[in-house]
Amino acid sequence: MTFHSRQHVVEQRLKAWLSGDPNGVRRAALSLFLQHGDLTIEDVYERLAPVYPVSYHGVGGMIGLISSRIGILQGIRDDKRRCRSYRLREKDRASVREIMTT
Repeated sequence: MTFHSRQHVVEQRLKAWLSGDPNGVRRAALSLFLQHGDLTIEDVYERLAPVYPVSYHGVGGMIGLISSRIGILQGIRDDKRRCRSYRLREKDRASVREIMTT
């Protein structure tokens, strides 16, 4: 798969995933990854929970889906905190930013 065909698939999946976001929590989660570097599930949950009706496990599922199915998050093992951190893949950052502004 070439870079451009991968990018097209990622953009289509991301647009479809965002289209099913009635309350904006998915966009808010992606915004966090655009604004901050590495985030754990706990970090994302703590930032979303005061504003959106989310559960810790729901946030974990959302991050897992973004990471595995859409493929724009990279998981990094954080030995110090004994958990996994996630970050937006550098090659997808521009596409995500563009889709988020539309």
